[in-house]
Amino acid sequence: MRGSAEELIRLDGRHAVITGGARGIGRAIAERFVHVGASVLLADKREEVDDVAAELRADGFDATAAVMDVTDPARVQDLVDQSIAAKGRLDIWVNDAGIYPVDLALEISDEAWLRVLDVNTNGTFYGCRAAGRHMVNAGRGVIINLASVSGFRVSGDGRVHYAASKGAVRSLTQAFAREFSPHGVRVVALAPTATRTEGVLEASEALSAAAGSTEYENVLPMRRMAEPDDIARVALFAASDLAGMITGTTIAVDGGQMAV
Repeated sequence: MRGSAEELIRLDGRHAVITGGARGIGRAIAERFVHVGASVLLADKREEVDDVAAELRADGFDATAAVMDVTDPARVQDLVDQSIAAKGRLDIWVNDAGIYPVDLALEISDEAWLRVLDVNTNGTFYGCRAAGRHMVNAGRGVIINLASVSGFRVSGDGRVHYAASKGAVRSLTQAFAREFSPHGVRVVALAPTATRTEGVLEASEALSAAAGSTEYENVLPMRRMAEPDDIARVALFAASDLAGMITGTTIAVDGGQMAV
């Protein structure tokens, strides 16, 4: 047996890119990663991502930021190039950027449908492809995709586009893992339940109207919504050497949602 649990969870010397890093789950993942030795590049279309990176630097961590849109494949490739230029390596890529509007199936516009697929599915594909190009050549790396329990089972109305996009993320994870894993690159997805992020709280009124309730505390077996750090802890496990034999799968972080 090589390495203690404490040693295997460390990310010392590794560099991670995290999309959707300005808030919510992406920010929580960044905070977990830097506390175990990783440097991070946070990417988000929100300019506040610069402030998040500055806060981490003020606390003594190695963090930079980039304002960008994951639906632009050239810009996604730029993130890889930026990481290599700055750090000489890219070890972890987290596809966290995503949107979750609520639109009943018969009311979804073509534009809304395409936008959700563009951000959630295409953005994930562009990230996997761009990061994979470098990682496969380097012979190492971990890609973490954010799926959702809605990619397994739809939990309410108004989620046709979101469920389709997250089901696709699960399939992308499997397909990329098949091709990348022989080259030393693992690809793993996480499937959170409803998580107490700024975006979910902003959408809570629409979710309630479509689903009838957002009282997850009364529905989930664990009797509470997830917090961003609940997801970040599993992301840290997936990125670390503790998960060295895990690839091509989607880990549910759902408080028991799929058990009811």
